[in-house]
Amino acid sequence: MPGHRPKTARWRLASLLSLAWLIVGPVIPAGADVVNFKELLPFVDLKIPGWTMDGTPCGATLKQGSIMVSEARVSFKAGDQTLEIIIMDFLGKTIPFLTGQQMEIESREETVRATQVQGFKALATFRLQDKQAELDISVADRFWVKLDAEGIDNLEVLEKIAQQMDLKRLATLAR
Repeated sequence: MPGHRPKTARWRLASLLSLAWLIVGPVIPAGADVVNFKELLPFVDLKIPGWTMDGTPCGATLKQGSIMVSEARVSFKAGDQTLEIIIMDFLGKTIPFLTGQQMEIESREETVRATQVQGFKALATFRLQDKQAELDISVADRFWVKLDAEGIDNLEVLEKIAQQMDLKRLATLAR
């Protein structure tokens, strides 16, 4: 959730490692290396009209045995609205919920739909009662771009912000 940052670097690294084990597992390409978080930072360092950056972009690169993952993130505020943008490099491991299948769920509580952002597979989720939205984008089947907002009225807010990101240039980092 936006605004709910881990209090310590140790906790952040532990959660990053746990997430890496879940997603990447033992399927790491031989000789592959993650993109360092410093190369990902420019992709989250955005000027978004109507939003103020909360702090500065930050990140980490974790390498432990065969598990490697990098993350860059930044938070924004606009009145009572919050937004967090995260980019993670998982070395080409496909994000399970973005496997290319068309999916759509609609209920009174939420709407979930498969979509595309700048030609990349994405999953958009909006929870009406909570005014909470997520947009998860798979870039070059390697990078996971996550936009997570609270206090917004619709998914279009995140879709417009995602259009401002240079996802095609990010895809070129998937060497």
